[in-house]
Amino acid sequence: MRHGGTREQTQQEIARLAARFIVEDGHDSGPARQKAAAQVLGHAVRANGAMPDHEQMEAALRAHLREHLGAAHGSLLQRLRECALGWMQSLDGFQPHLVGAVLNGSATPQSPVHLHLFTDNAKEVEMALLDRGLDIRVGPADPGQPHVQEVIGFLDPCREAGSGGGVRTPQRPREMAAPALAILLTVLDADALRLAPPAHARREDPDLHPVERSGRASAQMVRRLLAETSGNSAEAVHA
Repeated sequence: MRHGGTREQTQQEIARLAARFIVEDGHDSGPARQKAAAQVLGHAVRANGAMPDHEQMEAALRAHLREHLGAAHGSLLQRLRECALGWMQSLDGFQPHLVGAVLNGSATPQSPVHLHLFTDNAKEVEMALLDRGLDIRVGPADPGQPHVQEVIGFLDPCREAGSGGGVRTPQRPREMAAPALAILLTVLDADALRLAPPAHARREDPDLHPVERSGRASAQMVRRLLAETSGNSAEAVHA
């Protein structure tokens, strides 16, 4: 397909199509962008600067979810954030902060709850999780992230019971259901908490709550987000 728009228009078109592939077909972001770019640009898929960046993809994904899933997506976000808060309370000794798609509103049913933990001893995190009987997977830090010690993943054992980390959650809409909920913990040095979150945490989006725009949220901030957005979810469900 030939495309004659500006570079920004091309990026937005690719991002919108990639968002549809992510939500409707379950593609990961990278393959979704490549597939969308191939459809929009054809043989010009490698044109310099044509691919949407991380922030453009987030914005397109949020827009698609709001437009096509509406109340179900609002309910999903509420549930995932309640789950996140439950695990943050459980891991309070490691200064947990919510990051990623569950925070910024671009989460799909396949999205993990991603927490940053701040401690000088990642092994203490592992022991705390093993003491809870969790089957954890530990991965090495990305060499490009100097403050990261390791990454820990596991499945929330309370997902099918309708709660996360000990917090009760509302019944999930069937169309947004997922068989398991992944919890992803990135363990960083304690001093890394003083660093600002990544700069890509947001262009202005008038529909984003300030906490969603923050890029990193403490338990107190997540409680505020839940309190100030729960009415929106309820209104959407009854609309």
